[in-house]
Amino acid sequence: MGAGLTLPTLHGDRLRLEPVADEHLDLLVELNADPEVMTYVLGRAATPEETHEEWAERRGPRTDTARGLGYWLGFVDGWFVGWWSASSFAPDPAVSGVGYRLRRSAWGLGYATEGARVMIRQAFADPGIDRVLASTMAVNAGSRAVLAKLGLRHTDTWVREWEQPIPGWEQGEVLYELTRTEHAARP
Repeated sequence: MGAGLTLPTLHGDRLRLEPVADEHLDLLVELNADPEVMTYVLGRAATPEETHEEWAERRGPRTDTARGLGYWLGFVDGWFVGWWSASSFAPDPAVSGVGYRLRRSAWGLGYATEGARVMIRQAFADPGIDRVLASTMAVNAGSRAVLAKLGLRHTDTWVREWEQPIPGWEQGEVLYELTRTEHAARP
């Protein structure tokens, strides 16, 4: 991460998106402690230690403040609703990963789409980003619907081995993609 650089605060129509900071870790532990939120991630609630490890990694190699890429927490009228990302993809600097995880009480209210739209805009604000990628489990119909609504195309499916299989693992995981050209052509 760039010395002294921070990510900007971003805004959607309803969302205020703040860069993830140390003081947010308790909110992230609480979010990951909900087994329903983690159904398609771990198939169970995450421990506080697992959440701390997850965020050390996310705020390390997946954050590039100099390019404006990283992770944000979303708030609506001061209420924490989840996190979103326009992350750095170290193996290919022309790619950004878009993702999100929302509190159960925020599901179905349009926040996932609103925040992800802001993240796509943030990713493509870096002129070096050519593609935005997102992945989820094939059985995660809600997340797949959000990605399709945002104009991302389903480009790949794969099945991996799970140490502790979670429901739907046998249908695999799916990759969605949006190119800079496709994004520019959207109304």
